[in-house]
Amino acid sequence: MELRKYLLCLEFILLLKGLCQCFNIDVKNPRIFTGPEDALFGFSVLQHEDGGEKSMLVGAPWDGPPNNRKGDVYKCIVGEERNSNCSKINLGETALQNVSKNLRNSHLGMTLTPDSPDGFLACAPLWSQECGTSMFSTGICASVSDDLKPREAIAPTAQRCSTYMDIVIVLDGSNSIYPWYEVQNFLSNILSKFHISLDQMQVGILQYGEVAVHEWSLKDYQTTQAVVEAAKNISRQEGRETRTAFAIQTACTEAFSAERGARDGADKVMIVVTDGESHDGEELEGALSECISRNITRYAIAVLGHYIRRQQDPETFIKEIKSIASDPEEKYFFNVTDEAALNDIVDALGDRIFTLEGTLGYNQSSFHMEMSQIGFSTHTLDDGILFGMVGAYDWDGGVLKEGINGRIIPSREAFESEFPLELKNHAAYLGYTVSSVIVGDWKRLYVAGAPRFKHKGKVILFELSDDGDVNIVQALNGEQIGSYYGSEVCGLDIDQDGITDVLLVAAPMFLGSGNKETGRVYIYTLSGEEVFVSNGTLKSEEKSQDARFGYALAAAPDLNHDGFTDLLVGARWRMITEEPFISTTETVFTSCTITSSVFQGHRFRPPFSILAAV
Repeated sequence: MELRKYLLCLEFILLLKGLCQCFNIDVKNPRIFTGPEDALFGFSVLQHEDGGEKSMLVGAPWDGPPNNRKGDVYKCIVGEERNSNCSKINLGETALQNVSKNLRNSHLGMTLTPDSPDGFLACAPLWSQECGTSMFSTGICASVSDDLKPREAIAPTAQRCSTYMDIVIVLDGSNSIYPWYEVQNFLSNILSKFHISLDQMQVGILQYGEVAVHEWSLKDYQTTQAVVEAAKNISRQEGRETRTAFAIQTACTEAFSAERGARDGADKVMIVVTDGESHDGEELEGALSECISRNITRYAIAVLGHYIRRQQDPETFIKEIKSIASDPEEKYFFNVTDEAALNDIVDALGDRIFTLEGTLGYNQSSFHMEMSQIGFSTHTLDDGILFGMVGAYDWDGGVLKEGINGRIIPSREAFESEFPLELKNHAAYLGYTVSSVIVGDWKRLYVAGAPRFKHKGKVILFELSDDGDVNIVQALNGEQIGSYYGSEVCGLDIDQDGITDVLLVAAPMFLGSGNKETGRVYIYTLSGEEVFVSNGTLKSEEKSQDARFGYALAAAPDLNHDGFTDLLVGARWRMITEEPFISTTETVFTSCTITSSVFQGHRFRPPFSILAAV
């Protein structure tokens, strides 16, 4: 009888073990990879294999000196040793060498994503374009092969600066211009305002009197400092005649020619500075027609000093100079009392030349793609990459698909049914995270989170056509203000049949007991109607702490070999002892039971120290 009880008890224990022994990961002897301090080494990780060699790619987006955190990616060999050394790949100097001058504080390595069909993407969402005095964080990603050779740079929202201009100053150097040093001061001051580089402004100067002379061409100088220095050495040409029409004609046909450095697609701007009526006024109409046919914008500045000194009426002169200026004249025409007063209009002239792309007016602007931050979130598809554009459309956010059928950028209005335009200035951050799920009939739905929508957060599931049309199939809404619901999403194919069974949505800043950011993960299961329905939540252990449970979500392979997919949940700030230490942790939820196990990360003192374990 006692033996029978013992056997029954043993059988029960064995059955219980089959239900509850859900993990086979060695947590006592992890492989530890270390990187430079303060580089945020481990911000992103990606398993990698090339030629049978297994390694970890580790993002370190704050890599670099304090004044230039351009970031990079490290390769860490997965060998037999418990602690392994890691080597920097130097992606910034290889994969992004053509745009390396803009890598300053771009934080390359914030995102690492598998590419299709092989290789990976390393992204720098804070990569910025300098346009005038503005910095536009459009973001950039590097596509890299498995053997770490660069393939291409992907910057789908990078735009040509509105300061992409070819500017020619047509300068009167006749005898009546006096004193000349005031003209030189004006040139130095206005040129110092120009942002001169190959991808922004170029400046040429043509001086005239009886003849027209190219002081220098558009292609001659490529820095602001160089043109300012060159302007100091311009001497007055002199001459008894002022052949303004001839000078304008020469500027249109010669100064803006490709031979002298004019660029395709650059805005053409002419600035005419003169102090007297032209001696070839009858030819002025033809010269201006030539400018108009070449789409040259003309600013005209009338210097009245010669007339005032001689007490002459400048009315006819002013009328002629107004005819040179583009319409409307109140924007393109200036007059000053004398040569010294030229410096009084430098700021106004500069402001009128520099117009910010997308402006609604002088004091109101609207951004479209300029702050999109491509690479903040990415998701690999069979036919391309889905990018979140968290900063697009005034930080309302959006998505972009780069695929075999081309580039698809839905408009802001495409999401209007769930993101009303009247809330467009509320910074919803759509695209903070992106993913996709497969529902019935093998239909793919794209998923995007907007954690700041109405301060509670929202997740949308939608279809996206090749024409950019959006069909929002379902919207899921957060329940607590400030919880950052939708900052992470993860679809799980539990039974590995190709159909997504569960969609998880994280709210890592969800306030629990004691007003602590304990975090929460919402579970949605696929119903027969091909929509996801709420089916409970996952929480961290019952303890008041700022765990931020759900800070990261990832589908894991079948860790316990029961035939079902498992889930990893990150809890970034979970306290693991009573000591003043903080630890990153991961909770593994398996399919066999509702129990969970917490894997403790390497303890470290705030603010940063990172561990990656395999």
